[in-house]
Amino acid sequence: MTIAGVIAEYDPFHNGHLHHLRETRYLTDCEGLVVCLGGSFTQRGEPAMLSKWTRARMALLCGADAVFELPAPFAVRTADFFARGGVGVLAGLHCDILSFGCETADLKLLETLAELRDREPEALSSLVRARLDAGMSHARARGEAVAEYLGLPAEELNAPNMALAVEYLRCLRGTETRPLVIPRVGGYHDAALAPICSATAVRKALAGGADVSMAVPPECLPLLPEKPRLPLDAVFLYRLRQGGLSLPDAGEGLDGLLTRAARECGSLKEVIERVKSRRYTRARIVRAMAHAAAGLTKEVAAACPRPAYARLLGLRAGAEDVLRELSRRAALPIVSDATRLRGDPCFEAEQRFTDLWALGAPESADRRAGQEFTRPFVRVEA
Repeated sequence: MTIAGVIAEYDPFHNGHLHHLRETRYLTDCEGLVVCLGGSFTQRGEPAMLSKWTRARMALLCGADAVFELPAPFAVRTADFFARGGVGVLAGLHCDILSFGCETADLKLLETLAELRDREPEALSSLVRARLDAGMSHARARGEAVAEYLGLPAEELNAPNMALAVEYLRCLRGTETRPLVIPRVGGYHDAALAPICSATAVRKALAGGADVSMAVPPECLPLLPEKPRLPLDAVFLYRLRQGGLSLPDAGEGLDGLLTRAARECGSLKEVIERVKSRRYTRARIVRAMAHAAAGLTKEVAAACPRPAYARLLGLRAGAEDVLRELSRRAALPIVSDATRLRGDPCFEAEQRFTDLWALGAPESADRRAGQEFTRPFVRVEA
């Protein structure tokens, strides 16, 4: 049995995601298709629009056989940790293929970029330093330097999904899981709604009360939110003002800068503008604030170097044979009962992120803590 895996957030699920799942089925002729899904907070450090259980249901309704969780200590991190977590789960399940979308389908180019990440020649390092000295951010400096080193247009290498694709390839080394690159359709951050567009465009349209039926599969439309989420600014500000932060990806004084800015500012937007610089990007700041609010410290992150389990969030009826095959071949324990994970540091971090996420629910009944144990397992009929 051939089993393909996908790493995703689905915030929310849209036609581009449907295209990816269908292309994966078509190109691999796989008997099983599983998703490793980010949880309550996204990789960019913001609360997901929908619960992970709702997004798991969307995936199962649109072609996935099973959905596993990408644990928060990896899901709400930089691209290298995000990839380490997703590949760790799927390779730990011994999936045959990892299918991912990218702006290029040139696997040889992506492998070259992965090699340069691991072993950077001095000539490339020199190009990076020259740009850093000119005042560029590290991401932009390295992107432009690599482009010059390879003789390629910078915009080709700086596409949003290139960095993640490279990290996937780095993490796949030493595993039996093969990569499959599927060219992305549409722009990652395009703001215009279209039949195939970005999740950014769908979220923006929903926030403005627009009809998104052209961009979202009909099975998913009833699951979209009817009311906007409540902001969590006050919760974040309160935690930052307490100080004593020990954040996993902060470093270089960012912990202290965030605390000082939070004490002097009245909104998260002000904090971000106060701290943002070529060294501290907006994404890095927002992730750090999410880590602080959810208690993801350096110590917790260090206790979770690799995924130690594969938590099953949902299953499509009729896919029991896929689950049996995964159970037979998996190197990780497959867990669907959350009570079995009590005391695990990775799952305890997951609980904190989910409890924090719940505070933004529009309805008071949905703001209760402990939803990791009260939300039902997602089962979708064939």
